[in-house]
Amino acid sequence: MMPMLSWPDLLVGPGLLGGSMILCLEQLVIDVEVFRMNAHAHRGIPAGEEMWLDEVIARVGPMGSFLSERSTATSIRSGEWLLGRIGVHEPQAVWESSGKKDILEQAREKVDDLLSTHEPLPLGEDVERELANICERARAG
Repeated sequence: MMPMLSWPDLLVGPGLLGGSMILCLEQLVIDVEVFRMNAHAHRGIPAGEEMWLDEVIARVGPMGSFLSERSTATSIRSGEWLLGRIGVHEPQAVWESSGKKDILEQAREKVDDLLSTHEPLPLGEDVERELANICERARAG
């Protein structure tokens, strides 16, 4: 996360393993999720005067739960909290009863889904013409 917080101009390596010699699509899905988390962290935490919840903190008190507070629900719905698209988000008992899928299995399912459902964007007419020209020159040459 430290390099990401500096917001580099170039990011190298998503999905690459073995000294960038091997492309692993499951690793690419995981790396994209890590990038989402880092981009969310880079945006920072709003800290305006309206964000201070002194009265809520005083009411809930030490060791209390903020889950039932309206401010918690509002913050979650506003996108302040980032919930990962892969990973375990249920209690352990639910995770165990559903087959104990680890992050690699979830990433593999995501890759399979993307590969079976992805519709690439069409190329522009100018690109299609240029590709046809390149093919024609290759055949003639």
